[in-house]
Amino acid sequence: MKPLIEFFMPHDQFEAHEWILKHQIFALLMISFFFGLGVLCFAPVRILQGNLVVGISQLLLGLFMLSGFFLLRKNKTFYARYALTFMILFFLYTWLIFFKVPQNHLNILWVIAAPILIFFFLNRKGGMVMFVLVTLFIIYLMLSGYPYTLAEYITLIGAFLITTFVMYIYERVKDGERALMEAYAKRLSNEVEEKTAELTMLNTHLQQRINMEVKKQIEQEQMLLHQYRMARLGEMTDAIAHQWRQPLMHINAHLLDLETQLDRHDSVHPTTVMEKIDVIASITLQMSETIEDFRHLFDTQTEPENVQVYELFKELEMMLHYRLKEIELLIVCEEDIWIYLPKNMLLQVLVAVVVNALEVFVLRKTPSPKLILECREEGNTVVFSVTDNAGGIEAKALSSLFDPYFTTKKHDGGTGLGLYIAKIIVERQLKGNIRAENIGDGASFTIFLPISKQ
Repeated sequence: MKPLIEFFMPHDQFEAHEWILKHQIFALLMISFFFGLGVLCFAPVRILQGNLVVGISQLLLGLFMLSGFFLLRKNKTFYARYALTFMILFFLYTWLIFFKVPQNHLNILWVIAAPILIFFFLNRKGGMVMFVLVTLFIIYLMLSGYPYTLAEYITLIGAFLITTFVMYIYERVKDGERALMEAYAKRLSNEVEEKTAELTMLNTHLQQRINMEVKKQIEQEQMLLHQYRMARLGEMTDAIAHQWRQPLMHINAHLLDLETQLDRHDSVHPTTVMEKIDVIASITLQMSETIEDFRHLFDTQTEPENVQVYELFKELEMMLHYRLKEIELLIVCEEDIWIYLPKNMLLQVLVAVVVNALEVFVLRKTPSPKLILECREEGNTVVFSVTDNAGGIEAKALSSLFDPYFTTKKHDGGTGLGLYIAKIIVERQLKGNIRAENIGDGASFTIFLPISKQ
């Protein structure tokens, strides 16, 4: 059944408001096909009976309707012209049936079918014209003495009026449905406009809310960064103290030697004094450089520069030298790897990650602690990794590792800000990514940064 319906369905695309037109075309296609096929089949019979006028007329009408069927199925714009032509030819064919074919009581069916065609294929004004024409045709039959009995005429007129009335009611119902659909469509359109206005307002408020939340987030991150720097300030002071302890002992040893010689009233050669002064000056210069290195670590300057990664690793090793004494440190990096970015920011990130590993070594009392600093190029990316052998990260902590204030060392002075700040710097300032994972007998932090160079 479905393939048969699809065969008579118009193949054009129809808009939602064209559902009535689609229905009318569907009906016209069915009537054209079956009416045309029937008329065409009876054409040879009329010709063999010697009624050439009717036979040829049926042949032409049948061909016209079958041709119109295939044209209308492809092109809906053909509907209006084809429907009007169909009605005119139908009316002429009805006249031929009544006056050129021997009288047959079935002829009444042609006139009864007319109202259905009228209301299906024409607008209301055209339908009224065709209704008047058919009525005049019936009156003409009565006045011309067409051989129908009174009962047949009453039946003809009654059937015509009843079918016309039924189709009129059908059209009124259809108009009512159309009005309901138009009202529904208008109501939907109004609702869509109202919802669109509401969504626009919500989007505006949402954008304002987002801007406020972003501003709050930035302020919070700045506050956390300040807290982190203050926390690291104590560590930096401790680091400087460790770095200076041995140089100060050297300076003190040289001064004590001079003081001893003077107390013994030994003659001190000027050359000896100058040599010791040079040694002390050299040591104090190294101490001054140490201060500069640590000062730059927390510098907020964001100007990028060309950074040799291998030298950066060596600088990191020097800064944390006092904490790396018991650690086996391995640097795996080619000396020709350079990257263009704010050096102090990358150094802060590496310090945060390395210090995190060192704290875990102490917390877990890791035997034979080992730390690997690695750098390599992968396409347009420089990949940094810091790998330890401290036993790895607990599964439940892995997903929260970079959250603010999250720490597994709360009872040992951990602030939970180091890795969070490192993540912010990597993603916001350096436009990269950072991740942590367990590898072998430890954990590995990997940093991916764009390889932009100047």
